[in-house]
Amino acid sequence: MVDFRFDIKPLFPQPIIKVTSNLLPHTFRGDRRQCLDATSKMSEIIDQLGQLSAVSQGLSKPVTTAQRLRMSENQTIYLLADPDAGNNGLVTGLLKVGTKDLYLFDEKGQTRKMEQSPSILDFYVHESRQRAGLGKRLFETMLSEEQWTPLKCSVDRPSEKLLAFLGKHYGLVRTIPQANNFVLYEGFFNDSVNGSRNGHDDRKNGMHITNSPNTQLFGATYLGDEAKKRIGRRDSNGQQQSSLLHQITQISPNGRYGAPRPTCSMAEVLNHYG
Repeated sequence: MVDFRFDIKPLFPQPIIKVTSNLLPHTFRGDRRQCLDATSKMSEIIDQLGQLSAVSQGLSKPVTTAQRLRMSENQTIYLLADPDAGNNGLVTGLLKVGTKDLYLFDEKGQTRKMEQSPSILDFYVHESRQRAGLGKRLFETMLSEEQWTPLKCSVDRPSEKLLAFLGKHYGLVRTIPQANNFVLYEGFFNDSVNGSRNGHDDRKNGMHITNSPNTQLFGATYLGDEAKKRIGRRDSNGQQQSSLLHQITQISPNGRYGAPRPTCSMAEVLNHYG
């Protein structure tokens, strides 16, 4: 349990609140002075819970801080508290979620670009309050608010406790191996449209999926935005431009550790002079 020097009751009119980049509870109502006071206190709460989460997971530094949340427009933190405990109330849990654009392997080893993929980024319940159903309550509140299902969530660097939690409460056990730090479970890509779980055609996103050995090693080929547009054009005879342009592609635009790759210029040259 985390006790603070200030009364948390005004910040927690209900046991679970959510906080976004403005660092204010979604229930907050007040004037400018009260707003500044609330963001200061909320920053202290987030930083302390984030530090405790990092220690619990054996991380060298926290993945959740108020400053990071302030800079992230697509992340939300859910905080669980017992406002009536102790003198000032106690904050007992944290769950950070967001959406990510990811390159992921599916069950067949093919690379897929997932846009705005629901992601679990940090999850912590104070050790003194674990095994009391609080984590499940916090997680279920998040699922309801975000309208997500556990199977469709990618999980960033999950701890052993989080993996056990997902297995116990949601039956998530069989994972799909990935080349990054995210964990996802079999069924994540089910109900996809044209190969994309979010209903986007992978070719429209510049993604070309094949069953070649190169795909198994390096992922799907990526045509690049400009080459992709030109491929769709037709010449004066109404025929598709040279098939060679289709073949000269590069692998996914993000290399190892997410480093951006330069676009392939050969396709541009051939298209210009072809």
